[in-house]
This record gives sequence, structure tokens and C-alpha cells, in this order.
Amino acid sequence: MGKNRRSDVDTVLIEATRQHTMIRQGYERALQDKSLDLRVPVKNLMENLRSALDYMAHDVYIACCQAVRRANGKPDPRKIYFPYGRTEEDFIKRVGDWLPNLGTNSPEVYRILLSIQPFSCGDSWLYDLCTILNTNKHDHLTAQTRMESETYSVESRHGSVTIPVNNPSRRVISSPGAVKIFGVPAEFREDGIYTAPSDELKHKHIKWVSFIFADTNMNVINMLDKAVVNIKQLAETLYQMI
Repeated sequence: MGKNRRSDVDTVLIEATRQHTMIRQGYERALQDKSLDLRVPVKNLMENLRSALDYMAHDVYIACCQAVRRANGKPDPRKIYFPYGRTEEDFIKRVGDWLPNLGTNSPEVYRILLSIQPFSCGDSWLYDLCTILNTNKHDHLTAQTRMESETYSVESRHGSVTIPVNNPSRRVISSPGAVKIFGVPAEFREDGIYTAPSDELKHKHIKWVSFIFADTNMNVINMLDKAVVNIKQLAETLYQMI
């Protein structure tokens, strides 16, 4: 059964990688297409990632927990899911419910699951994935708010200076010649940085689009980038151990 699930995990992650690539291409189109709606593709990708996690959880249970429980006359858990928690207490409770005695039976596997929890690694991608997906599956599709940002940079071999531009809430303005950038007189305006002619300086105007999950400060693509990479790595690590 474990081998069958490993094959399932690989198949699901191949599809998740394809979906992730398509979503990233959609972000590129979003600069021109303001009607772009990524909610369904994002939901589908997150569902595949969560399925891969839950398949791995079943294999962890069979490899690390089932024999001991049955030897002690205890039944299998009614449900088995991949454990996650915002706090260590939440994580421990879910491990107890879904992968009972994992820490005792297989400390190394337990440490692997512990290492990707937000309170352990300092990054909440796993918790964010699971909690937002719960809303998408059981309540409604979580809206994604389009946010446009622009910056203007002046670069040289000594470093760079970057300011936000065309942003009413964040304005960086100076009088002509009041500042210098690497010795060159400059002026900060609402639409960019203007400098005296110089072969040493390079000017760069960048505009990009991001999507934020509604009612959060969470960048959609950043979370998905981390989730895809980390879950693929998790699968490689776990299946070398179980």
C-alpha cells in the first residue's frame, strides 16, 4: 500500500507542478488583464498539495504507528490527515488524533513533520495552505485581491536606491539637487528618480502585480512557491525513511 501511495504522491505532485507553472504564467498576464480570476486554479493546486500531504500521512501511520496500536489492541484512528498547527500545542494534539504515538514509535519521522511547522521553522506556509484550503473547500472560495505596485531604482557598482512610485499613500519627493545618488545630483518625483547624466548609473522602472488572500496580508504566489517546493522535498525525505 505504501508503494501505491508513493506513486499517487508523485503523480499528484507532477500535476501540482504543472498547475503552479500555469498560475505563474497567469500572474504575468495579470499586468494587462485586470479581469483575471485565479481563485479556482489556486484552489485546485492547493487541493492537490493537501492530497499529497494526506497520502503521506497515511503511509506514515502504516509504517510507524499501525503495528504497535494493533499489538496493543487499539483501533486505527477514524480519520488520518497530515498534522499541522499554528502552535506546538495544536500540532501535538493533531498528531495524537491522526498519528498516535508517532513521536515514541519513530522520533526521526516526528522531527521531520515538526520541522516544517510555523513555530519550528519560522514560516507559516503549511498552516496557511491548510487553513485557507479549509475555507475554500467547506465555506466559499477565498477572494484574492489584486494589488499593483511600482518602483523606480537607480543602480551603480556601489549599490542601488529604490523608491515606490505612483503610489498616493507612499510618496518620496525631494527638491532638484537636494540629494545625491553616489555623488550624482538627483531629484525624487512621484513618477521616478531623475538624475544628472552619468555613465555610472542605470535607471530601472518596475511594475508588478500581486494577489493577496482576502482578509490577510498573505501573498498568494509566495505561499504557493514555498508549498510546492517544500512538499516535493518532504516527499523525498519521508519516503527514504518509511
